Amino acid sequence: MGCGGCSFKGMSTAVETAFVGVRFGDETNLTLCSTDGTIFACGDRVIVEVEGEPAFGHVEKSPMPVFKPCQKSGARRILRAANDDDSAAFDRKIQREQAAKLFVQERVRSLKLEMKVSRVEFPLSGRKANVFFTAEHRIDFRQLVREIAQRFGVRVQMTQLGARDEARLLGGIGVCGKTLCCSTWLEDFRPISIQMAKRQNLSLNPSKISGQCGRLLCCLAYEDDQYPSGRKSAPAAAPAPEAS
Repeated sequence: MGCGGCSFKGMSTAVETAFVGVRFGDETNLTLCSTDGTIFACGDRVIVEVEGEPAFGHVEKSPMPVFKPCQKSGARRILRAANDDDSAAFDRKIQREQAAKLFVQERVRSLKLEMKVSRVEFPLSGRKANVFFTAEHRIDFRQLVREIAQRFGVRVQMTQLGARDEARLLGGIGVCGKTLCCSTWLEDFRPISIQMAKRQNLSLNPSKISGQCGRLLCCLAYEDDQYPSGRKSAPAAAPAPEAS
């Protein structure tokens, strides 16, 4: 049986040693990776191909538990086991990202740009920098890009985020005390309305129904269809039994 009507219908969903779960840095989710037949144990350091660049990670699930067969096609490829040089390069990458974020934040203030810098990321190769930011209006960051490129000798990519995407990127703890859904398992953002909170008789206090992103909690949608007024049509009541 397939999953959700995908094109991989009929394929096995058994656990296979050809796939492991890898964590990159402080990411919450594990990434499914293919091993090409090599056996990796939990804790092994590996170099994985991510968007055409090598990335350093640790194996945390070996083999990966049962997963949907369509996930196999999107699995990242493990290039090789990491060595001490790779670990040192990863440490330098982290230090460089921290320094770059401070530099970009300082230049944003100096150039009086109305934007918030969320994160600066370098690949292990160090050839480019991805600057994630949020802004309410269109920003002319051409001068900022030139200064970053000159300071770090890289090609610069600017990525603007929405409030919810920023929360997903940074992660954190929700009002429920658990790790944010958006940074763990939630794949798509559904439209959320205040009517969902009203239907569920929840407090309309913004501090209680808003997430770390400042928007209404995604979890307001989880049980919304269980409330009669949230359904397009309420189920018909069962007929009363006839008197004997």
